Amino acid sequence: MIPFGGDCSSVPRDEEDIMEGALGATKALRAVHGKKYTVGSICNVIYQASGGSIDWTYAKGQVKYSYGVELRDTGRYGFLLPETEIIPSGEETFAAVMSLASFIRKREKQWGYMI
Repeated sequence: MIPFGGDCSSVPRDEEDIMEGALGATKALRAVHGKKYTVGSICNVIYQASGGSIDWTYAKGQVKYSYGVELRDTGRYGFLLPETEIIPSGEETFAAVMSLASFIRKREKQWGYMI
């Protein structure tokens, strides 16, 4: 998920870059075990949720690539995944983080922000 959750009418000024990174990460995640995740703002993916760290890191902490990820459950287990889901969840998340890190490195290098 990307900012914003506290104000559903707000859109990050870097939305295109943030979404592109999220879509690539989600594609990498899906490639591991075929699990599908939804990409979008907090308001569009789950519900309006103020006080989230994603909004703060983006707006106040000036962290351009601020994201939140929900667990792979679809409503059956909530935040207590069964043991059989823990390793696959970690494997998928790792693939997504590696994809996102690669995307950020290439994108920011392109604009001269990184060596």
